[in-house]
Amino acid sequence: MWAGPLANFTPGHQDTYVDFRNEDRAPLLFIAGSEDNIMPPAVNQSNVKHYRHVKTVTDYKEFPGRSHYTVGQDGWEEVADYALEWAEANATRSAA
Repeated sequence: MWAGPLANFTPGHQDTYVDFRNEDRAPLLFIAGSEDNIMPPAVNQSNVKHYRHVKTVTDYKEFPGRSHYTVGQDGWEEVADYALEWAEANATRSAA
């Protein structure tokens, strides 16, 4: 419970540590809704920039007019289809 709040005060890597330079990870797709007020697109874009320092695939897709509940809104199929097609395309693509 206290790992997150105390992470800045405890030296070394904590449970909350994220290794943005880990090249031994799966491809990563960030999906954002342009109208998301809980996780605004700017936050997702910042996360993408952190992960792009390695050769492993990292992509970003923003869907206009969607809120935080992206896959629960009408037209969710568009988001799901995009994610599935992206996953299939990147499942065998090597880091380049």
